[in-house]
Amino acid sequence: MRRHTTSDVSLHYLDFHAGPGQGDPVFLLHGLGSCSEDWRPQIDALAGAHRLIVPDLRGHGISPAPEGAWRIGDFANDLFNLMDQLDLPRAHVVGFSLGGMVGLDMANRAPQRIASLCLINSQPFQGRKPATLLFAYWLRRTVIATFGLKAMGKLIGRKLFPEPAQQELVERFAAQMAGMSKRAYLAALDAIFHWDINVQYDALAMPVLIMAADQDYTPVASKRAFAAPLPDCRFELITNSRHATPLDQAPRVNALLQSFLAVPALASTYSK
Repeated sequence: MRRHTTSDVSLHYLDFHAGPGQGDPVFLLHGLGSCSEDWRPQIDALAGAHRLIVPDLRGHGISPAPEGAWRIGDFANDLFNLMDQLDLPRAHVVGFSLGGMVGLDMANRAPQRIASLCLINSQPFQGRKPATLLFAYWLRRTVIATFGLKAMGKLIGRKLFPEPAQQELVERFAAQMAGMSKRAYLAALDAIFHWDINVQYDALAMPVLIMAADQDYTPVASKRAFAAPLPDCRFELITNSRHATPLDQAPRVNALLQSFLAVPALASTYSK
């Protein structure tokens, strides 16, 4: 495993190399308020067979937070720049929540660079924003302005991990949020809220895996509706899971990713 920074936005990322002759590159993109280390269950499961590149997105982890307003396209450009620096014409992309939005934006803009795409609890919202999204956006802004990021982290953490055995995850998430720049969190939150994408379904011909938690913020039905027109899409419902599915249902997520990334036809799509 190696640690690097890029030259443009100085993204911090982890780079896990598989054995000689193995391992198409796979990017793991985390969610809002998270960081590369939250992919640890997937890293442990996948690193033996794949080259894993796991960045801290801008403003998260130990990656810097550029000034000004951000858009999802800015996150995508950061990743394209990283791919260029690593001399990777194509890669598989696995994105959770915010990371899924970034991955979809990348695939929509440059499908030739995305060998496959996995979206976990992530989908585009076209047209009028649902009331649940509006409520969540303004609630987070209000709590952060009144009580700060640590309180916001505890509030979200308790909803993500309500079981008594998950208390350690609540504390870890709250501590992670407390250490994040308020400006960076709000810039990323605004990028999510203002994301507007015209999905080019015909261009998204790469294999796609969509994982949808049964207790996620947004309905399973809306994710199924998004998945239906995709030319080569596999849809998986994850039961007994809330939004943080890679953590609260790690064995199930790992098994699905191993199966998806091991398909011979999928592996053969990567060429340098």
